[in-house]
Amino acid sequence: MVMLPTDLTPKSTQKIQTRFRKICSDIPVPESLDLIKELRKVEPQSMSGMVPIIWHQAQGFLVRDPYGNQWIDLSSGIVMANTGHAHPVIIQSIQEQLDSPLLFTYAYPSKIRCQFLGRLLKFAPSKLNKALLFSSGTEANECAISLMRRNGLQIAPQKSGIVSLEGNYHGRTLAAKASGGNSTLVDGISRQELHHFQLPNPNSLTFDASLDAAGIDPDCIAGVILESIPGMTTIPHPIKYMKALRTWTNKHQILLAVDEIQCGIGRTGKMFAFQHYDITPDLITCGKGLSSSLPISAVIGAEEVMDLAPPGEMSSTFGGNPICAAAAEANLRILEQDGLIKRASSLEHSLRQWISPLIKKHHRVIFQADGRGLFFSLHLRNPQTGQPWVELADKIALECVRQGVLLFLTGRGFIKIVPPLMINQEAFKEAVDVIINVMDEELAKCTNR
Repeated sequence: MVMLPTDLTPKSTQKIQTRFRKICSDIPVPESLDLIKELRKVEPQSMSGMVPIIWHQAQGFLVRDPYGNQWIDLSSGIVMANTGHAHPVIIQSIQEQLDSPLLFTYAYPSKIRCQFLGRLLKFAPSKLNKALLFSSGTEANECAISLMRRNGLQIAPQKSGIVSLEGNYHGRTLAAKASGGNSTLVDGISRQELHHFQLPNPNSLTFDASLDAAGIDPDCIAGVILESIPGMTTIPHPIKYMKALRTWTNKHQILLAVDEIQCGIGRTGKMFAFQHYDITPDLITCGKGLSSSLPISAVIGAEEVMDLAPPGEMSSTFGGNPICAAAAEANLRILEQDGLIKRASSLEHSLRQWISPLIKKHHRVIFQADGRGLFFSLHLRNPQTGQPWVELADKIALECVRQGVLLFLTGRGFIKIVPPLMINQEAFKEAVDVIINVMDEELAKCTNR
């Protein structure tokens, strides 16, 4: 039976002690239940979707609870800790900023914000020469959508529509939700009432066929927003599709925004995932791995677009907070100095080699294994129904947690492998071996039924 995150019944586990993993108690730990139950009293049920283990310490690629258990982290929290958890250089930069003392600046100038923005823009295409900071990825995407609409309305009064792709995710506020998902309704409102339109999944149709299917009038469209590589699947878009999309947006004076919140900042083996397609967007949004620690996000674009909003109309109370900016500036230094972008690409090749025999053995169930860098997933399909095998994928993920490998539940029929980019190769191999063994055992059971 699958141990659901809502199930707090302790399950006995095999005791494990390796160099990187340690499991010495039942999962969930009986002593942890009071705290978990107290949290569930004061938080909504939407917060109970993760595995019921208490995070006590997270360092590098290791996560520990207060009871002696230790996991190899293949989740990076939530695709966040690109340079690792609690990197000492980031901690030092945070401490120096704390000691300054300057904890808040709003839009007033500060040296650390200037230093961080200078370092960030070095990585961006040369024509994208300005950036604005926020706290969350959702805020950054809302800003990008607003900028695209401002730009469109300068061209024509009806040019305010936003196009997005089915199955992409951009956040949980209204415009971000309207750009993501698959449903025709957003909080009960028709997507078209919000002037949002969706193209079918690009892996199923060519770009021209997608446009025909959606019936979109380009004269009414201000911008397109999409994840460079969708976090829901980690499957890259077809290169021809992306190039055709960029040609179409240029032809019709439509801005193209790429959401790099999950897939950016070195995770895919390039600084930005859009670089895999050899295109240049008009706007880039990034977050999560931007600091590998504290809440900060950014919108990057060309001056003529970024300056569309006058003073006082586009800012964020906590955007560019000096402590967060210090952490993010240090994070980018580490990423560059430690060669972590190339390391992500190298470890992808290792991962593909390790899992190849498993895929060949269970090709009827593992119907796709894809991603770039350390942004990778194994997709399971029930051969009887042809549908994603959600229950089996989540069961495998939970069993891996019980064996000392931290994965999160996707609820969509795939195993997501997204460790910190600095993970030790030996530890990565050990964690992948656990996934392989658990999958092999569970898939063998299914085959023998």
